[in-house]
Amino acid sequence: MVTLVAATPSPRPESDTAVFVVPADSLIPSDAMGTAIRRGRAIAIATRDSMHLDAVGALRCVSCHLEAGTKRGALPWVGSYARYPRVDVRGGVLTVHERVNICLRRNLRAPVLRPDDAQMEALVSYIAFLSRGIRLGSQVEGQGDDTLTVRAGNAAEGGRVWKVECAICHGAGGQGTPKGGPVWGRRSFTAASELASWSTFAGFLRGHMSTGGRRSTLSDEDVANVTSFVLRQARSR
Repeated sequence: MVTLVAATPSPRPESDTAVFVVPADSLIPSDAMGTAIRRGRAIAIATRDSMHLDAVGALRCVSCHLEAGTKRGALPWVGSYARYPRVDVRGGVLTVHERVNICLRRNLRAPVLRPDDAQMEALVSYIAFLSRGIRLGSQVEGQGDDTLTVRAGNAAEGGRVWKVECAICHGAGGQGTPKGGPVWGRRSFTAASELASWSTFAGFLRGHMSTGGRRSTLSDEDVANVTSFVLRQARSR
């Protein structure tokens, strides 16, 4: 049996949850900060070229943070700046700069950037802009992803679904195409990435990665099977 269970978020006070709103470009200031914001968005869209990364990987920030971090339910950056600094799973304090570095390293194999590096400042400026008006510590509707709990999946069946529904954008061997990034192999996200988590990958697949980007094109069983198939493929550590 295949079971997908929608994750139940911890209840929060209604006053502590903000409405998901993407700030208009007209709100970007016409000064050095505005230049940094626009530069940060450009880096997110053309990450590898902007940061002069080697050819080993092929993903960009927008491969996971869809529509330059503005798509609801697709790992958006809207409101994310307001959640930092935060306590990490080990009990330490995690800053937004450290979180950006973790993502760059795990998914893009990028070198660690100093907090005062111009590229880091640009990315953080853009993330901060997308959190405009959000009170520190608040959550925002549509943050994160459509996480699901995958209890079982048939990898062989998932491979068959992959050929029909997924290979057109991501390649028969998961190597990626101009339409979609690689999802396994040396050029894809690493085993340490959040996307290598069954629940996160299944939620992302169901919500955003069906043919043509239409939600729920794949059945729950298809999602579980494809998740099982993809996450069993080889990837870098």
